Amino acid sequence: MDIMADLAIPDWPQGAVPDPSDRRMIIALARVLVIHKRMEAASRLLDSVLPDLMADKDFLKSAMAVMLDAGNAAKAAAILRPLTSRPDPIDSDLIIAHAAAAYQIGHRKAAWHLTRRACEAVPIHLTAKEPGQLMLIGVLNQTPLWIENIVTPAEMHFSVNTPARLASRHNDQYRFLSIFPEAQSALNALANAPRPNLILNNWVNAELLLTPRALQSISDFADRLGLPVLNHPRKAAETTRQKNAARLGGIPNLKIPRLIRFAHQSKTREQSVRLVSEAIGFPVIIRGPFSQKGLGAEKIDSPEDLSRHLANLPDAQLYAIEYVDNAVAPGAYRKIRAAVIGEEIFISHVHFGPRWNVHRERDPEKLREFDLDRSLADHAARMISAPDETLGRPAIAALHEIRRRIPLDFYGIDFDILPDGRVLFFEANAVMNISLSDRAGLQETRAAMRAAVRALFLQTAGIKAH
Repeated sequence: MDIMADLAIPDWPQGAVPDPSDRRMIIALARVLVIHKRMEAASRLLDSVLPDLMADKDFLKSAMAVMLDAGNAAKAAAILRPLTSRPDPIDSDLIIAHAAAAYQIGHRKAAWHLTRRACEAVPIHLTAKEPGQLMLIGVLNQTPLWIENIVTPAEMHFSVNTPARLASRHNDQYRFLSIFPEAQSALNALANAPRPNLILNNWVNAELLLTPRALQSISDFADRLGLPVLNHPRKAAETTRQKNAARLGGIPNLKIPRLIRFAHQSKTREQSVRLVSEAIGFPVIIRGPFSQKGLGAEKIDSPEDLSRHLANLPDAQLYAIEYVDNAVAPGAYRKIRAAVIGEEIFISHVHFGPRWNVHRERDPEKLREFDLDRSLADHAARMISAPDETLGRPAIAALHEIRRRIPLDFYGIDFDILPDGRVLFFEANAVMNISLSDRAGLQETRAAMRAAVRALFLQTAGIKAH
């Protein structure tokens, strides 16, 4: 029985201003009402007290978060609009809340401008100081396109890729200073911040870096800091799929699927179909250049299917990539990720999925559907703990040659192993997530990875290891 379902929630008594403990209770009750799907009751409760508490910024921010959770983004935006339109300095959390509300009601232009304002208001973020930290690491982070949900400044700064994981899980070893290089206020903010020992660049999407003015702007900002930089923007810009395919050609025991990049236009659709048919053939993978994690990637089986697929896409740059079927068992596909940390390579994880576009399957029941005897999982565990033995020396040599040719310091390589032992290359870049945290069965590998990261950071910063 759900006691909250029929519980009557009265309005707050008119004229009685809630004291601090009452305010905490009201927010907690409103959150419980939302959890129990009583959105209208939660909104009405907040409406009954908000007129008396508009000056309490902490209460207001909490109330706006509840309103968004209750599906009342339009009301939240109406409340916040006059508060974020004032000429005097505005609390950044209110700008963030307004940006999220605008996004959720579909006002994309307003959400974009509010997101830019939020980034200008908080152009840097310094994580907490802890006694065991070895150094301060500056991180160049990309400003979000939109703030989609109410977040803290820390979440706004550290939201994607490996540096976000480092900041959230390894702040006991390293302190982090996030910097938005696009923010005009960033350099002034840095003047009052502690100076990092090194910079870890997280502006690493090569395709985005190669958009007009981005590479020069971000690279110049990094150079202006006068610090050693890991994954420098100029190096990250060299890791597009197209450039990697050319760079890695000729490596023994490495299969690089053929690819082309073409400009899709509706008026030349049939020419694009002929180009892909002649240069790559079918099946073929069609994907945009900017997305990651396989988003928008489709396997196309025939020229007719390609023509229909392109007819549903806007004019844009696209990749056509040779599809190499490499199922490891009936209905089971595999993706192996290697973490390159300085000059060392580790197998970070091995994921399986029912489709060629593999993402980690977290449902154990679905995993058992194609791994009934756990032979795939057991072999994957051996790949991580003993890669030289399980992958074979030729594959390991190919991975090290990839490492030597890719101009980055700390990044990932996604690949698989073909039946003949060759490496089937998928991609290599610094956009990938690389976890250093312990997991069952991976403790020894993850400890070695953390030691390699520590050595890389110390060497880059010019600090002698103790």
